Amino acid sequence: MTTIMNRFSNSGGRNLVFAAATVALLLTALTGAAVAQTPQTPLPKAEQILDKYVEAIGGLAALEKINNRVSTGTMNIAAAGIQLSLTVYQARPNKAYSVIESSVTGKIETGTDGTAVWQISATTGPQLMEGKEKAFQLHMNIFDRMAYWRKAYKQVETAGIEDVAGKPCYKIVVTPPDLTPQTLHIDKETNLPVKLSLTTESQAGTIPVETMLSDYRPVDGVLLAHKSVIKTIGPERVATIEKYEHNVNLPADRFAPPAEIKALIKKTP
Repeated sequence: MTTIMNRFSNSGGRNLVFAAATVALLLTALTGAAVAQTPQTPLPKAEQILDKYVEAIGGLAALEKINNRVSTGTMNIAAAGIQLSLTVYQARPNKAYSVIESSVTGKIETGTDGTAVWQISATTGPQLMEGKEKAFQLHMNIFDRMAYWRKAYKQVETAGIEDVAGKPCYKIVVTPPDLTPQTLHIDKETNLPVKLSLTTESQAGTIPVETMLSDYRPVDGVLLAHKSVIKTIGPERVATIEKYEHNVNLPADRFAPPAEIKALIKKTP
């Protein structure tokens, strides 16, 4: 979804943001004042909170039955009067391909086969991502990244309790290897993530992104967020997933870099 941000914020940021979850994946806005803690009510460890989250969405047993996911929906940029179609393909362990398209923006494709990370658009043409930008994309596209937090993050820590949209949430700081920390807010009552704050890595530098996650519904025994409200540089984006499909019979080359990208890979030292 940050490929869209690139087009409408002039930020240069290119980040796939799924309802993944990815997902997905996956990603924003309202924060409240911290709730004071007393010595009699110590904060639970981040590990405990994250394990409860995994159970709340269906548990690892249900998640491990899913090998790939296809998400289809729309992204609405109301301030710009633009609505785009959105299709995202994801597969274990960290493969992804997305197509975002409208009559205004044209077609924007972003993908990774787990090694190369690339983007093609009418404006920029084919591009390979390198360095921190590539590392960020590979991290974000770990399949069901948050559920497998022990593999995705080198450190997790409970930082407090904050209200998000009027609901008390645990504030968890999660740090990926070699990337900047991210902040996850998990609803104390439902154990579901409601907000993710991070900075994307791009050729233009780091760009802050906040995403509000909502409308959780069960799909094949797993709760998935169907709505994301994304705030970053430029106008607000609202992504709505209309359909999730799992274990789809995908073409063998679904995540293979296209010919233009393969040509760039050959030129890369």
